[in-house]
Amino acid sequence: MTALLRAEFRKLLTIRSTYIISILALLLVGFLAFYVFGYRGEGAPGAYWLASLIGDTSTIIATFVAIVAILHMGHEYRYSMIMYTLTSANSRTKVLLAKLVTIATYAAAMTVIATLFALVAYWAGVMVSPDRALIAPEFFWSDVWHAFFFVGAYALLGLLFAFLFRHLVGAIAALFILPTVEALVGGLLNDNAKFLPMTSLEQVHTHSLWSSGEAALLFTGYMAVAWLVAWLLFLRRDAN
Repeated sequence: MTALLRAEFRKLLTIRSTYIISILALLLVGFLAFYVFGYRGEGAPGAYWLASLIGDTSTIIATFVAIVAILHMGHEYRYSMIMYTLTSANSRTKVLLAKLVTIATYAAAMTVIATLFALVAYWAGVMVSPDRALIAPEFFWSDVWHAFFFVGAYALLGLLFAFLFRHLVGAIAALFILPTVEALVGGLLNDNAKFLPMTSLEQVHTHSLWSSGEAALLFTGYMAVAWLVAWLLFLRRDAN
């Protein structure tokens, strides 16, 4: 298992797309924190800017992290490397677990890096703003776990689509289409829309329909069932 983990991290960290996408995510976070929150002061008012900044930062990087997760698995099918991955291990389950651990670690690292970068960019924005001053923030530890859960959930969702579709375009399309389809379905379900998976994930941040803990638990249930299906298909389907 250790050798598999080393191999997966090497794959993740030796392709340019990982760095390009990560840098693009950080640039977008930096613009939001520096200009919108810091320079113009258009984030949450008063002492609640930190909670709003952490939430917006995690929302931005979640999609980029999910794309990296899709590419991490999708590239193996696209370039026919999956056969080498499977023959290097004595268990497909170990391969799946190694990819899960790798992507979850990357998601956690990106959450930390992006949040710290956002704070520095916010401070810089306030310093150069002619009519802004630093405001002591209200800090809640709940904002931290919300961010880690949200980004990690998106990362594992992207990896899930890559396992299910085994095609880069199909997995990326599913990642962007699912929230749109769910919004349309949610309009028909009215109050019951809160039980839909992406809506429950959004509630981890907004907690207007569910508490954050309830929303996280509901989404985890969806993911557990979906990953069970992905695991069974991964065990049974031909590598090609």
